[in-house]
Amino acid sequence: MDTYLQSGDFNGMGVAQLTHIGDTELIKELIADGRLDLVRGDGHPNPHIKAFHAEPIDVQLRKIDEAGLAGCLYPTPQLLAEIDAGANEAAPYTRALKEGAPQLSYRAFDLRALEWYRNDPRFSFDVDDIHGRILQKDGTRIADRAVVRDGLEFFEFGFAYDDDMHRAIAAFIRYLHDLPEALQIEMEKHELHGSYKLHPDFFRTQIVGDFPENMSIYDAFLQEKMQINRFCKQMGKPPLFRSEFDDLRRPNGFGILLRPTKKEFRDFALLLDQLLSDDLNREFFKDDVELNRYLTDEDGNRVTQSKGTIQLLEEWIGIKFRPGDPKPMQEMFANFRAVRKERQKPAHKVEDNEFDQKYIVGQRELIRSAFGAVHTLRMVLENHPNVRKHEVPDYLREAKVWTM
Repeated sequence: MDTYLQSGDFNGMGVAQLTHIGDTELIKELIADGRLDLVRGDGHPNPHIKAFHAEPIDVQLRKIDEAGLAGCLYPTPQLLAEIDAGANEAAPYTRALKEGAPQLSYRAFDLRALEWYRNDPRFSFDVDDIHGRILQKDGTRIADRAVVRDGLEFFEFGFAYDDDMHRAIAAFIRYLHDLPEALQIEMEKHELHGSYKLHPDFFRTQIVGDFPENMSIYDAFLQEKMQINRFCKQMGKPPLFRSEFDDLRRPNGFGILLRPTKKEFRDFALLLDQLLSDDLNREFFKDDVELNRYLTDEDGNRVTQSKGTIQLLEEWIGIKFRPGDPKPMQEMFANFRAVRKERQKPAHKVEDNEFDQKYIVGQRELIRSAFGAVHTLRMVLENHPNVRKHEVPDYLREAKVWTM
């Protein structure tokens, strides 16, 4: 008991410290009575922390009979509750550990829980589609005053989803325990209840210790554009897209909405169209397609108008390729136009801002459309005789990306 509560890290007592005759039988009795848990280190490599819930009592006892004592002993939540181990602890997540919560159990929080740090220039707020971290910037002076948020120097979190795919921040109890008391209390105000599951790759990287299973759809979108430009070079053409982002770098703001508001969604739609239709290089179509249309105004004067980039691409594809099934081409251009249409919406009326999870769904649909467009376009260009198809990475060829 003292080892667990006073160690500072809620460590267990190693069974190697128990050398008295009869210890094994006494331990088995205490486990059977629900007083002790034995963590062997076969579910998590470090038995000195209680990473997960203990195995059922019958499993613990069977393993002792089969392989003897190994690992560390912990007081059970039942025993800790009997002595009111967390009764005098004001910090809610430290209290949870004192009451026996596993260190790698997690809590889900409203997306607004960490917004203050995102907007504070004293902190570096790095986030991708799986996890994120907050880090106090070097050389930043933290004021000597009782402000809840000033106590934070480093915090790591991930994302979780409910059955309706609503996104939430997820954090392990152990990391929440590291926060100052006042910040723990502040975080608890944003805690969500219900069933939230960790993003699969956050689980794989943080719990299983494995590599991510899929690529982010945002990174895959940018990689498809780079692959298309490589094909253009092999075809002896200028790059189709004017911008490239390599080494998994992204433009600022190109990622999931941490705050699902109408304004942030509109900003994302604008950026996405700038990376898609607006980024198409008119020089690519030169000598193959007429870049302008010529009209006559009401006075009989000739007027020259530049064609839109989507129209240029559609005409070029129509000239150069004759697909057996036109449906994929139709869907590709429908996706281009869906992004353009969403980008244009705020231009026609003044809109009030609002916070709503529907913008997460809307963003998900929009990036799927954009990725579908460049994914199909890359497959179209693969049909050119000068293109070396083997250069396409498997994760793009097989579309191993997270679309949720």
